[in-house]
Amino acid sequence: MISWDEGLFDDQKEAASHIGDHARLLAGPGTGKTKTLSRRIAYLITEKHIPPNQILALTFTRVAASELRNRVSEILEGEYEIPRISTLHSFALRQLLKNSRIIDSVPQPLRIADSWEEYKIIFEDLKKIANYNLKTIEHKINLLSADWETLKADESGWKENFPDPTFLGAWQQHRKVFGYTLRSEMVYQLKRALEQSGNFALESDYKYLLIDEFQDLNKCDLAVIFALKNRGVEVFVAGDDDQSIYGFRGAYPDGIRRFNKDYIPSSSLTLKTCFRCDRNIIFLSSFVADLDPGRLKKSLEPLNDAEKGVVRIFRYRNQEYEAADVANICRNLLDKTKYEPKDILILMRSDRKKAFSSIIRRALEARKIRVAVRSGITPLDNDDGRVLLAVLRLIIDNKDSLALRTLLRLQRNGVGEESCSKIYNLACENGKTFSMIAYETMEEPELIPHLGRKIANEMHKIQDILNNCKEYFNNLSNSSSQNDLLNALYILAKDIIKDDGKRAEILQFLQQIIVETNSTDHLKLISMLSSSLEDKEQELDLSSVNIMTMHKAKGLEAKAVIIIAAEDEYIPGTEPEDDERRLLYVSLSRAQHVLIITYCDNRIGSQKYTGRTRGKTVRTLSRFLRGAPIKPISR
Repeated sequence: MISWDEGLFDDQKEAASHIGDHARLLAGPGTGKTKTLSRRIAYLITEKHIPPNQILALTFTRVAASELRNRVSEILEGEYEIPRISTLHSFALRQLLKNSRIIDSVPQPLRIADSWEEYKIIFEDLKKIANYNLKTIEHKINLLSADWETLKADESGWKENFPDPTFLGAWQQHRKVFGYTLRSEMVYQLKRALEQSGNFALESDYKYLLIDEFQDLNKCDLAVIFALKNRGVEVFVAGDDDQSIYGFRGAYPDGIRRFNKDYIPSSSLTLKTCFRCDRNIIFLSSFVADLDPGRLKKSLEPLNDAEKGVVRIFRYRNQEYEAADVANICRNLLDKTKYEPKDILILMRSDRKKAFSSIIRRALEARKIRVAVRSGITPLDNDDGRVLLAVLRLIIDNKDSLALRTLLRLQRNGVGEESCSKIYNLACENGKTFSMIAYETMEEPELIPHLGRKIANEMHKIQDILNNCKEYFNNLSNSSSQNDLLNALYILAKDIIKDDGKRAEILQFLQQIIVETNSTDHLKLISMLSSSLEDKEQELDLSSVNIMTMHKAKGLEAKAVIIIAAEDEYIPGTEPEDDERRLLYVSLSRAQHVLIITYCDNRIGSQKYTGRTRGKTVRTLSRFLRGAPIKPISR
């Protein structure tokens, strides 16, 4: 077993062994934050003899949780149980499920709607019910989410003062019929339960809480952590206010800035040595960070033997020249420095309709470079993946209304939107759920004139599928392995997905999730999928140059990073300056040895219609880089 302090710097050792009061660890990019957190867990278990079930570690993404869990496992080498390490949303879901009998503010049984269900079912239905366009529906749901995340929903008279109480009522009716809770509501419901119910019991008697990326928590998240503190938990948070980039979901960097005022007594700890970046990359990154007068002052220092590193800002006539030169740069990195494609990361502020990635991709492919554009879409977002997931949900609960609706929508069965609307309307009239009416129609087709027979036929087909597959999953138990779960999924997928290629892609993705989350049964797998912030997860193609948006690069690193379209019209564009400055800082500090920044004097063609000045061609270098100590080079 590895000693908890093996290979640690003095500041890392001090942080990992801290105990006795709450603590804030300020850790800049590449300073070994995850390493320190994993060693702290090992210290608590091996040196302070804290039972693992009294330790809880929360992260922002599923990938981060998996990495931390793996590191702790490597240190403990099987000699101790691994403490609970999960995302905050997964933790919230588990606590709500455990206490479901005393929670009456959401439909029961608790069912979290995922992003596909939000866009393809909830938004589409509300568009017809409320007679709004899809963009307006999305805006109003985002208002709801923002009110939960910022705790505005706690204000008296919130429902009456919501910008559109009629819409709020339509959504609440829809939620009742389909029996779901929105993912953005989940932590808010945990916060309410912790504060309002003396009978609310946590899954374990936690005494030590570790939180990664504390700067990314919103006010609602922070309220949950404070409620846990009030239950006698010692709180240890790690993060960096300079890397708070999720302002669009209410991230509140002041949470980490004022930690020592909110948590008394508490200690301040700092990691300052960057193991990732060469000197010039740290120099430019720190210049951008220092533009924020409200930041917590901290230094980011290179290793004593760190190399100088390559940093360039290149200026181009337009995106055609930019793309061609980016391809040349990548080709040279692959040929002359012997980098592998996975060592190169290309970042952009946004990529609506692939306006930026498509031209870069074509240029790289013309130079025979393998490239992958990471859009955030997974195999489970395609029709076959959705059908598999819906069947899996119905195996768990055959009354799952969203899953039934998904199958009725996606199967080629003659049951269309009109039939689903009839079921919905009948459910509203009778105070029942969508699934209740669907099953009643299966037995009595005349309940829905003209359409009932088709609905009944399809419901019988769904029941046949479920009856054929249930036995494979009913045999799974606490003693099952990941392979047992994968085998059951393989049998299910073979029955319902005819295309071999699509089936293999979906199963490969599920296998990745199962390994990351250590799932051994379908209940845990569905729980993990439901609580994952999928749009924040990073999925890399390890055989390709990866192109992705700057937000998705959080937590990643690469030997070479190329940031394209670093123009003021995009960074900050129309977004808050503080958020965008931090986003640029995070992107710059992903680079280890080579950092290339590109911008154009003009954006032509489809790119003319992007950014703050859409419709105009002229572009300028981002204001955050204009006074930088590195001058642009025309190419």
